[in-house]
Amino acid sequence: MWKACCSAFARSMAAAALAALLSVSAAAAEPSFPCTGNLTPTEKAICADDGLAALDRALATAFTSKVDGVPGEKTHSDDDDRDAIVITQKAWIAHRNECGADKACIRKAYAVRTGALTAGPNTPDTACRDTVGAKQAAVYVKQCLQVATETHPPCNADNTCELMISHNIDRCAFLGDHVPKFCAAFSHPDAQH
Repeated sequence: MWKACCSAFARSMAAAALAALLSVSAAAAEPSFPCTGNLTPTEKAICADDGLAALDRALATAFTSKVDGVPGEKTHSDDDDRDAIVITQKAWIAHRNECGADKACIRKAYAVRTGALTAGPNTPDTACRDTVGAKQAAVYVKQCLQVATETHPPCNADNTCELMISHNIDRCAFLGDHVPKFCAAFSHPDAQH
């Protein structure tokens, strides 16, 4: 009887220890954003998973490094424009959140965006449709065509989102008072990661 009693007690203690370990593990996940308040299902999944939280921290570091690495003056010729990077990041977050709690989808979204942010000069560009999804990429292409001159080289979802957005920002500024309504969104994008 003592053996049965102690064996049951030991099993119950082991179960309690495992439950405590699992709750500590979930609570230990520390992404770049606070795991409190009104979280999306994707954010809840990230907060509950150490691996996803680590991916989020790595992406936040890559984002900050990319933005901080842009010269103070706009380049007007490529995707190294702070505003374009910030706008793309916001669109990427919306695209990532479409994953819901699907951890494989979330991992893939982080891999694509981190790869785009850390790509070297000889690395192929990440297509806008892969970064923010086909629907949002189509919006950027449509906007690009609305403000483009007679040639439309940047207006293609195979280009980076930053390239199209940078083009749109420059063209919106150039058009003065005759700009489409969407140009107002390019005035003061807030950094978000």
